[in-house]
Amino acid sequence: MKPIDISIVTYNSQKWLDDFFHSLETQKYPLSLINIYITDNSSTDNTYQKLEEIKDKKSDEFASFTLSRAENLGFGAGHNNNIQKAKSEFILVTNVDLEFEQDSLEKVVSYASADYVDVASWELRQKPYEHPKYYNPITLETNWSSSACILFRKSALDKIGGYEEKIFMYGEDVEISYRLRDHGYKLKYYPKAVCWHFTYEVANQVKELQLLGSTSSNVLLRMRYGGIRAIGKGIFLYLGLFMIPKQFDSQRWKLFKNMLDLGKKAPYFLSTRKKRKDIHYKFLLWDYEFIRDGAFYEYSQTKLENFPLVSVIVRTCCQRFGYLKEAIESVKNQTYPHIELVVVEDGTEDARKYVESVQSDNIDAIRYIAMPKAGRCRGGNVGLQNATGKYIVFLDDDDLFFADHLEVLVSELETDQNIGACYTSAFQVATKVKSKDPLIYEEMTHDVIYRQPFSRCLMWYNNYIPIQSILFKKELYDKYGGFDESLDNLEDWNLWTRYSLENDFKYIEKTTSLYRVPFHEEHTKKRQEELDSYYQKAVEKQRVLKVEMTPADVVECYRELSQSINVMTVSREGMKNIIARIPVLYRFYNFFKKVYHKLRQRGMK
Repeated sequence: MKPIDISIVTYNSQKWLDDFFHSLETQKYPLSLINIYITDNSSTDNTYQKLEEIKDKKSDEFASFTLSRAENLGFGAGHNNNIQKAKSEFILVTNVDLEFEQDSLEKVVSYASADYVDVASWELRQKPYEHPKYYNPITLETNWSSSACILFRKSALDKIGGYEEKIFMYGEDVEISYRLRDHGYKLKYYPKAVCWHFTYEVANQVKELQLLGSTSSNVLLRMRYGGIRAIGKGIFLYLGLFMIPKQFDSQRWKLFKNMLDLGKKAPYFLSTRKKRKDIHYKFLLWDYEFIRDGAFYEYSQTKLENFPLVSVIVRTCCQRFGYLKEAIESVKNQTYPHIELVVVEDGTEDARKYVESVQSDNIDAIRYIAMPKAGRCRGGNVGLQNATGKYIVFLDDDDLFFADHLEVLVSELETDQNIGACYTSAFQVATKVKSKDPLIYEEMTHDVIYRQPFSRCLMWYNNYIPIQSILFKKELYDKYGGFDESLDNLEDWNLWTRYSLENDFKYIEKTTSLYRVPFHEEHTKKRQEELDSYYQKAVEKQRVLKVEMTPADVVECYRELSQSINVMTVSREGMKNIIARIPVLYRFYNFFKKVYHKLRQRGMK
């Protein structure tokens, strides 16, 4: 272990201090290696006096304890005051309205110490509400990081000059993220290091300072990092705020004052434009990245008494080694600690050496099975026969888990023993493959096709659960068996139909996985034709299934099915299909598509 610095900025933070420092004192990381730097931004309560008391009592426990008071110039300015004094290789920037899990610092510093030198930061995962922004499930890279709790490489901060002090609060973390990337650095999200951040008293809470600060910062960042179109959209969005319903006192007057401040700061941000032309900095309305469902999915502070074994079955074939490595990497990144990895290779043994060499602290056992060429269903059944976990999930080699996938699903199944399976929403990722060896691809779109709460009757009518998104009890396999090997497609629909005959499933509205589909229309069309050709065959398989229902059950099933079909989500892809059937809309769609691509070619990003 090595010395680290911790930067803390306080403002009227008295109520948080005892719990924060208690969680810091109980860290596995030696306090004798931690240097504390605190800047109080002229609190008007007893925060500074409380900090002086804490320093008197606890300073001997730490390597050093530096406390100063400054004019309140904002969150970034306060941290810059600390960063200038810091000397260690890594500095943790953190809020005080949070508590660390005991191994948080140990995990994140260990991970950062082994990482590449071009990585500038590692954001800790927040609970009870995880930030919903997208990150790469394989590399853990992200386009921007929250500064609520983040470990920085000090040399990177020195190189860029710290936080932008003209942003008072909210948005300064996105700005420093973009500036680090503009200087060639990468950013990472490290979900295995956790802090409990109590920023919201209730879910969906609207905070005045956050609304005012984040919206004005968004416009300023567009001026520095966006193109003409992004800047114009930002101004238009800000003007639209005057039309939204009242959220707090004097809302429109405060928005107007912020708008005047934007006018004063605009020349500075426009004159300090980004340097790199090869990076496109995203602005999606008031967000900076598309987000995953589940922003207010609440993690329980009550930990599981035990962690049952989960079997992850990966089917692979046809020398898809690049895909397989990515899928397994997403398993290694899981925050759930008790996993059995079962890899079934259909027709070859090319992956044996790699799979048997896989090591991870969360994978207890690895089972590799090579079998003669027999198809997907047979591969799935071989995996099921070899799985020993209490719960089972499939991960086909071209699908990926986000880091909390198993943690969320196991927690729900362990909490509610009356359900047989649990599933979350998933991104359907239209993917343009440029090379398979080495694997090179571009992710074109991320769409959530299904946000469907469990409906047994709808399941019997149409499959709405992507195979990797559902975790089920092994006892369902023991009772109903595995895949029907006469089906080369829609085998998962047949499986879920049988498993749901007598068992309820539960839907969690949180995006925790993704599956890939072809981007090119000819490939998509061919894939759909293959699925359609098996639909009638799958329906015929359902005719032999029997379920006992009362007349009232039948009526309820009909009502439920009618409602479910009416409210099923229409995806972007679904909208394209609707447009394609209406000639006038289709012509307009193609016209604007061509205009858009011409603008992109001219650099109007």
